[in-house]
Amino acid sequence: MRMTFSEFDLQRNEDVQLALARAFDAAWGPFIAHEGKAGDTDDNRRRLAARIVALARSGQTDEHELGEAGLTYLRVLTDAARLSERIREMPSPELVPDDAEHRPFGHDAVEAMSSALDLCIEELPLAIPADAVQVLSNSIVDEAARGERDPERLHFHAMATLMSRQ
Repeated sequence: MRMTFSEFDLQRNEDVQLALARAFDAAWGPFIAHEGKAGDTDDNRRRLAARIVALARSGQTDEHELGEAGLTYLRVLTDAARLSERIREMPSPELVPDDAEHRPFGHDAVEAMSSALDLCIEELPLAIPADAVQVLSNSIVDEAARGERDPERLHFHAMATLMSRQ
């Protein structure tokens, strides 16, 4: 009978630590190759490591799948942050009407959108197609542009939008 990582003490089992390190390296290399020096931050390292460990604790044992899921997760978070910056810098007339009520996304909106995307990704299978991630991201940004700041409601709306397109 094969044991899952969640049945091990991740801090004490050297084989598991090595497997997680290989999964991290398998994700980190392509991430940095794509993002360059700007992506090489302690925060990104922590996010990736935490995601891989969480997946391992939930029962995922395949190093390749752990690395791919970690890479997808980190790319989605990075893309969401980049999108938020672009929206802040160049408001789109379609998303941000020209009146005093509508302003670029602030810190609270970015945090809500990131949390909502995290909730969506946690709910979906490991291999998420890029177009599904795009639908989720667009839905979250659209709702945030309308003023929604509750991560749970942003998550619910994004998942409903994704389901309606299938």
